Amino acid sequence: MTNFDSVALDQQWLRLTHREREVLLWVGDGMSNQEIAQQLGLSVGTVKLHVSSIFQKTGARGRYRLIVQMATRSSAA
Repeated sequence: MTNFDSVALDQQWLRLTHREREVLLWVGDGMSNQEIAQQLGLSVGTVKLHVSSIFQKTGARGRYRLIVQMATRSSAA
């Protein structure tokens, strides 16, 4: 990954809200929307909205790809 690519990726991650980052960490741990909702005291629908927003902001097309992007970001840091 070039420096330009890592800068663009960092900008995507910086656009996430605090709550989206919390949800993202639980997604990265392999938790389902239901499990995340229970952990954070949210409805499943709210978690789904956060996950959808994370996908949109990061360009990920699914949980697996999102986790790969997370791993790539941490190894580039």
